[in-house]
Amino acid sequence: MVVTSLKDFLTKFKLFSKVFVIAVLINLFFIVNMLSASSGSKISKTTGLPLPRFVSLKSNKVNLRRGPSLDYKIDWVYKRKHLPLMIVSEFGHWRQVTDFEGYTGWIYKDLLSGSRYIIVNKKETLLRNKATFDSLGKAILKRKVIAKLIDCEGLWCFIRISNMRGYVLAEHIWGISIDKR
Repeated sequence: MVVTSLKDFLTKFKLFSKVFVIAVLINLFFIVNMLSASSGSKISKTTGLPLPRFVSLKSNKVNLRRGPSLDYKIDWVYKRKHLPLMIVSEFGHWRQVTDFEGYTGWIYKDLLSGSRYIIVNKKETLLRNKATFDSLGKAILKRKVIAKLIDCEGLWCFIRISNMRGYVLAEHIWGISIDKR
């Protein structure tokens, strides 16, 4: 009886060990995936640049296509130079982009610029003299106003619009990475 019980114990122990090792491996796999996903970006094999990343339009008329070639249908025509876009994927000379309203499509790389611009995504936001809540306002910026991004730090971004420079709340604009502020 003792021999049978010891044999049963060893069999169950081996089974438990295998299950334990499989559980550890599964957990390790999920931890690695969470860590890579939490970094928020990956490196493109096409350009060696991070994805996603922000760019802007070079001209006042740019076609947004369904796929990465001239053979694909044009879904949208952008008519705003410097409109910020987020590159989410690359295929050859084509870039898959998303705009601040969530539209996604493909644009030829030569129509995009690495110059950083932002767009106001709130109904109104205050352009301030300093990066503080009690700072005086210089202007009220309406939704869809585009401005040159100079720098971001913490809650605030320093921007230029026409001949004015000032600070806006980062949460009131689109065209910046939240984790890169």
